[in-house]
Amino acid sequence: MLNVHGWNAIDGALKARYGDAERLEWDAPMPYRPMGGPIPMGQFVTNTIAIYPRDEPVPHWHLIGYALTAPYEERGYEFTLRVPRLPDEPNPPNWAMAQLENLASYVSKSGNDFKPGHYIELPNPIDPGRPGSAIRAGALVLDPELGRADTPLGEVAFLQFVGITTGELHAAQSWNVEGLLGALAPHLPVLLTDLDRSCLADVPTVATAVREGSRRDGSGTGFLFFHKLDADTSDGVTLEIGAQHIPQLTRVLPARVPHGNPLILRGPGTPIVLLPGPAFAHTETDQALEITLPDTVTHAIAESVHPAPGTYTLDALTINVVP
Repeated sequence: MLNVHGWNAIDGALKARYGDAERLEWDAPMPYRPMGGPIPMGQFVTNTIAIYPRDEPVPHWHLIGYALTAPYEERGYEFTLRVPRLPDEPNPPNWAMAQLENLASYVSKSGNDFKPGHYIELPNPIDPGRPGSAIRAGALVLDPELGRADTPLGEVAFLQFVGITTGELHAAQSWNVEGLLGALAPHLPVLLTDLDRSCLADVPTVATAVREGSRRDGSGTGFLFFHKLDADTSDGVTLEIGAQHIPQLTRVLPARVPHGNPLILRGPGTPIVLLPGPAFAHTETDQALEITLPDTVTHAIAESVHPAPGTYTLDALTINVVP
C-alpha cells in the first residue's frame, strides 16, 4: 500500500501558505515500475515540483519538490529553492528544476541525508550556462515560510537550498551555516539563490557578524577535506598543504582548537587530527596522525600562513604550502 502521507503533508503546508493561488508544476515522466515493490524510479527521483510565482518581498519563484517523502522514498524532508523571477518570465529557469532533482537524486542514491545547518561544496556550476558564476556551494536551512509539517507518520521538514559563494562557505565553516545565513538575510531577501550575484562575505556587516560569532561560539566544522594534504614525521612534523586550502585552514582552525574542539583534516592519505593542549606534541596511530597544538601555535598559523607557496615554521611544526 503506497504511503502518501508525505505528499498529503506537502499539499497541506502549501495550502496553508498559498491557499488557492495558481501554481505551475513540473512533473517527471511516468516511471516504469514492475509490480511488487520499491525499485528505482527511472531517470528521475523527483515526481513533481510545485512552483509559485511571487512578487513579495522581491519577485521570485518558490519551488518545492515532491521526492523524498514519496512512496518508497520516505526520508522525512523535501528540498525547496527560491530563485529570482525576471519581468514577464513565464517559467522558472531550467537549472532550478535540475538543481532540486540533483539534490534529491544524490540523497536517494547515496543514502546521505541533509539537515538544517549542513552545507555542500559543488564540483560543477549549478547552471552550465553560467560557468563563471560565483555561486559554487550551497547551504541548507529550514524554509522560512514552510518550516515543518506534521503527518501521521511523523514530521516533514522543508529544507531550502541557498546558493552561496566559496568565500561565504569559508565564512560559514569558521562559524556555522545558521549564523552566516542570518548575516546574509538583510542582503539576500528570502535567501534567494541568485547565480549572478557577487560574494557578500566581505560586506562589513556580514564580515563583522561572522568574525564576532566565530570568536564567541567557535566553529561547528569538525573536518575539512583537502585535495593536497600530506605529512612527514621523520624529522619533527611537517605538513604539506595545497595553497587553495589555506584560507579554510586559517579561518576554521582558530575557531576550533582554542575552543577545545578537534579539527580533522582529511586528504588522500592518513587523516590528521589537530587537538588542543598545553604543549606541542604528536602521536601516530593506525587511524590518524594526532597533533596537539597550544593556542599560541594555533593563532600563529592563522596569522602567519598565507595561500602562497612557501615554508612556515611554527614552534616544532613546519607547514609547506604547495601550489
